[in-house]
Amino acid sequence: MEREVKMAAKLYEMRDTAKRLLGDKYTGHMAMNGKILQDTATRDKTTPLAVAIAVCKKPGITAMETIFIMSAAVELAEPSNAMYTAKPAI
Repeated sequence: MEREVKMAAKLYEMRDTAKRLLGDKYTGHMAMNGKILQDTATRDKTTPLAVAIAVCKKPGITAMETIFIMSAAVELAEPSNAMYTAKPAI
């Protein structure tokens, strides 16, 4: 149980970092990445989080890409207020 709590805390920390880095573009960026994760998960009969973890383990993925991909997975699992209050990126 402790491991899961620590993992959840890291995921929320990544989401907060993505919000700070993307600012007003956060909603649009998360919607786009979330759709890709969800579509891939549906195709592969798995979860968006499992897809995100697999992508982030691939060679060449940067820390910034990891933050954005994992943040999108968190938004799918538990949408933040930013997804409803921020303006969509155009």
